[in-house]
Amino acid sequence: MIEKWNSYRALAADVVVRKFRSMALVTLIAAAAATPALAQDKGVLDEGTLTVAATASFPPIVSVDTNGAYVGIDADIVEAIAKQAGLKIKWVNIKFDSIIPGISAKRFDVGMTGITDTVEREKVIDFVNYANVGSGIIVQAGNPKGVSKLADICGLIVASQTGDVATTYANEQSKKCVAEGRQPVVVNEFPEATQSMLQLQNGRADIIIHDYPLSAYQVQHSGGKLQLAGGQFSEAPYGMAIFKGNTALRQTLMSGLDAIIANGEYGKILDKYGVAEIGIKKATYNAASK
Repeated sequence: MIEKWNSYRALAADVVVRKFRSMALVTLIAAAAATPALAQDKGVLDEGTLTVAATASFPPIVSVDTNGAYVGIDADIVEAIAKQAGLKIKWVNIKFDSIIPGISAKRFDVGMTGITDTVEREKVIDFVNYANVGSGIIVQAGNPKGVSKLADICGLIVASQTGDVATTYANEQSKKCVAEGRQPVVVNEFPEATQSMLQLQNGRADIIIHDYPLSAYQVQHSGGKLQLAGGQFSEAPYGMAIFKGNTALRQTLMSGLDAIIANGEYGKILDKYGVAEIGIKKATYNAASK
């Protein structure tokens, strides 16, 4: 009887051990699966890291300061979003026309250098929209010509960079001026933006038109010689470019953006660069096609 009882005890112990080993194995498998799942949930290529491609030569959008840090509107916003998501940033400084192909090839998580969300671009990548950006008019301090909107530039001299959208705006407005019986706009084009800026500062031009953040930046660094005339116009959404169909990363970025909008950090970043007008109230995605 004792031997039989001992046999039962041994058998029961063996069952317990096997059950324990089975449970331990399941736990280990679950734990092993949890780590990559966590990275996948956030949609990033490397766990814990957000790889951001940028062309870091466009202040105040994004540039590199003397300490090697990435600074600017885009840099500050994506850094704040990454912090909310518990991610570190890995910056990659590349040419602008290489950003979207790099995103499509899954070399980077995010492309962010003042990239305008367009229907055409949405065919190959997705966008998480973080700002609505238009163009701004720069005039001499005191606004001697009384300009407050694009319709006020009839008969004035516009200095612009060759090929810039400002030239298109000025020429289109000139046609409207003539059609209304007013003086045409005189458009003088220069190879470099710095040359057109000198024309305004030296009084040989009445206005300059730039992307609104660049306009605000030029005014801030003009030593009081220039000012903005009115607000921005012809707004379009700026977006963080991500791989097409990466819904996990889209949600990570949108949640992070909504969080910094809600806690006020987003507004402080825009105020820091004098571009409160480009702000949005809630994160969106692929806004150009909606």
